[in-house]
Amino acid sequence: MKSPVNDKPRTVHFLYSCSALKGLPIGTFLLVILLSFATHALPENIENYEVLPGGLTDIQDGAYVEGSVRNRGIQPDYQIDLQSEPLKSLLVAAREIGLQNISYWDKIGLIVELMRTDFFKYHNYHNPYYRRLLKKYRLAKKDVPLSEYGVCGAGVCREHALVLHFALKAAGIDNKHAYAEIYRASNYHGYQIIEDHAFTVVKHEEVDWVVDAYYWGFNGFRLQDLLSSSGITEHSPHAPIAAPGPGTRWIVKINNFPKIYNPKFKASLCAGVFLH
Repeated sequence: MKSPVNDKPRTVHFLYSCSALKGLPIGTFLLVILLSFATHALPENIENYEVLPGGLTDIQDGAYVEGSVRNRGIQPDYQIDLQSEPLKSLLVAAREIGLQNISYWDKIGLIVELMRTDFFKYHNYHNPYYRRLLKKYRLAKKDVPLSEYGVCGAGVCREHALVLHFALKAAGIDNKHAYAEIYRASNYHGYQIIEDHAFTVVKHEEVDWVVDAYYWGFNGFRLQDLLSSSGITEHSPHAPIAAPGPGTRWIVKINNFPKIYNPKFKASLCAGVFLH
């Protein structure tokens, strides 16, 4: 329930007078207040994190990524924990793929398959294991460690994109994480959908390509084509990992969310995965 208008100045003054908040920039202070009304956690010391407002982003170990609960969704925020199993083992396997003497696209294809068959076994939004995991952390008002999705083997596009972002990096393949509003339609199957969707973007031979471990309709197509007003079809240029099929799809816009909280001071915890 909202506070009376006259109470707001007193509430703000009281919070700002707390010793824990003294000296914070006003923008950071207001962010802390907003987060105090959230139904779950985020970084406790906001000043130690760089906040990225969506777009094409690079996420670090130890980061927090906004979920969907603030927008009436069911996904709590994510805590990135690359040293926890089974995520750690997946990244080791991805690194080994990156060291193989095979083509660029073969490496990506193997990583996508590794994720879809080994890390994620259930890809349905209504999967009971997925739903139970989210409910558990929502009720506890805690962020979900990314590794937990591998424990239950369940995830949808958000989780696939986050894990793929780190798996590609572990293999030495630079990429960006993206979350966008997309359109997809098929006269043959009789659907027309506008929805939000997460994926990754790699740059190969000066061209940006979408790599998507969740939705075949985006995987292996050029970003510039997906961003065009006409979108892509089964006849669009594509990478070897693509599976061209019927239907039209395109990116309506790259979203300015979710917020990503990257640690300002990189932890050395992931060095064993990425550097050795």
